[in-house]
Amino acid sequence: MKICQVVPIYLPGTLFGSSRYVRDISRRLAGKGHPVTILTANAITGRGWADPLFGKYSSVKEERMDGLRVKRLRTRWQVTSTMYLFERIAGGLLPGSFRNIVSFLSAGPYLSNLKGEFRNERYDVIHVTPSPFALVYLVWKACKALRIPFVCSPFIHFEDPRFRNPLLWKILQDAAFVIACTHFEKERMISIGIDPCKIILIPMGIELNEWENVDGERFRKKYGLGGKKLILFAGPKGYDKGAVHVLKAVERIKHRIEGLVLVSVGLPTRVWREKKHILDQSNLLDLGYLKEEEKKDAFDACDVLVMPSRYDSFGIVYLEAWKCGKPVIGARIGAVSEVIEEDRDGFLVEFGNVEQLSSKILYLMNHPDLSKRMGENGRRKVVERFNWEKNIDLVEDVFKRAKIEWK
Repeated sequence: MKICQVVPIYLPGTLFGSSRYVRDISRRLAGKGHPVTILTANAITGRGWADPLFGKYSSVKEERMDGLRVKRLRTRWQVTSTMYLFERIAGGLLPGSFRNIVSFLSAGPYLSNLKGEFRNERYDVIHVTPSPFALVYLVWKACKALRIPFVCSPFIHFEDPRFRNPLLWKILQDAAFVIACTHFEKERMISIGIDPCKIILIPMGIELNEWENVDGERFRKKYGLGGKKLILFAGPKGYDKGAVHVLKAVERIKHRIEGLVLVSVGLPTRVWREKKHILDQSNLLDLGYLKEEEKKDAFDACDVLVMPSRYDSFGIVYLEAWKCGKPVIGARIGAVSEVIEEDRDGFLVEFGNVEQLSSKILYLMNHPDLSKRMGENGRRKVVERFNWEKNIDLVEDVFKRAKIEWK
């Protein structure tokens, strides 16, 4: 099969969850003999989708990376910025159907000549991810015009108002297949009218072999953390991800655990910069985006991963922590409640409840045997269920069915 994977950002940009998902399954599919093209924006930061002055761009239009063909189309930032302002200023006054389109386009990125790319390349199947970005709408329009199949992995955050767009439901209904990563996501899509026969459940995964040589002691030595108790937060440091609540929880218990340090890894936000002074330098190691090797070492070095996000469609970071044998704490929301088995491989707390969060962190720190047991339970689950060696055949089968059944 000639496969096209459409994703908003790809290397050399920062790979977030959906981009890493595309990278991992694409490398596996290429290894099975399928020619795979990653089609993405020439903007390698989200800022570049709407702001040419402060956005970052790649000048390389096409290259080979990890056995994959990567093509970058020009980002039409004028469309995204105009739609963004339009939505902000007049969104409430727009007719419903037009407002739904504006909502998609304002998210960006808007790629030039997507329809021409599909026509010229004659891909067998096109896979786009994630919603609610403009690419999902653009792929739908192009594939509909050319009468070619597309598959969508929407990664819907049902708790997030930005995903409550009726046009998204129409797009998913028109897809050849929709990949859901949890039973929760599948059942919610069925409840809003998506044909159950179109929805294929494929769990998320990680590449196990990439985690074989992690070295937590290397990370501890580099940052002078020998003997410290480490809490890891890994992801965008925003309010909705629970970053502020983790800060407050650590501040609450720092005097009860000697050598307690919060290690924060990921891109900062405005609210993070305003609130991180809650902890002094002895209790906070604030790092930005790390290279893959050092990020993996951070997971291996920590005592517990804490990611109490309000919105999430799965949570790959939990798998990464479990692969290193670490317990996790997440928020009690739909998808995450399915991924984390409470009291077996982690704890769940109510989003924003700092008292609950600090209590669970304290309990794990004071019960190392339980922490170890939870981490090992999580490791077993990843090896048995949540890895691409196990699950790539499911993805390949969906793409084959999309090609055959569409024709």
